[in-house]
Amino acid sequence: MEVKKDDNLELLNEIYKNLRVGTQSIENVLSNIKLKEITLELSKETSQYYVFEKECAMIANSKDINLKDNNFIQKTQVWMSVKLNLLSSSSTQHIAEMLLVGTMMGIIDLVKAVANYDEADEEIIGLANKVLEFERNNVEHLFEFLKMKPETKANENKDNA
Repeated sequence: MEVKKDDNLELLNEIYKNLRVGTQSIENVLSNIKLKEITLELSKETSQYYVFEKECAMIANSKDINLKDNNFIQKTQVWMSVKLNLLSSSSTQHIAEMLLVGTMMGIIDLVKAVANYDEADEEIIGLANKVLEFERNNVEHLFEFLKMKPETKANENKDNA
């Protein structure tokens, strides 16, 4: 029975860390976004990440599990990675690409965690699967922005007028 508690703890923490990185990544790029449509999409994604975080916290509370947020170094790495990547371009297409890569990494990590901690309670596995489905949908939405041509200074000025 100890294995199940460990699986619950590990999988729930993996889900929570995935959600926190997703939220932090979006928050780190929002100030660089020029196109209203992607801002709206990312706002919806952020809202849903927060809903999942609350669900994760409720499950953790009911199972007497302490969730571990990403530590300062991990948060700093995410922030620096995003900011350094934005130095090369802050076009909608580039931001969509960055978020797609991050989302895919999150999906991969979560799929592996579900496989590794398959003795976790169905409630936790169910949450992981809901997050996976949500992130797969995010990929589809972000692909639309990836298809856009990078903005030119003339287009940016026209959009801001």
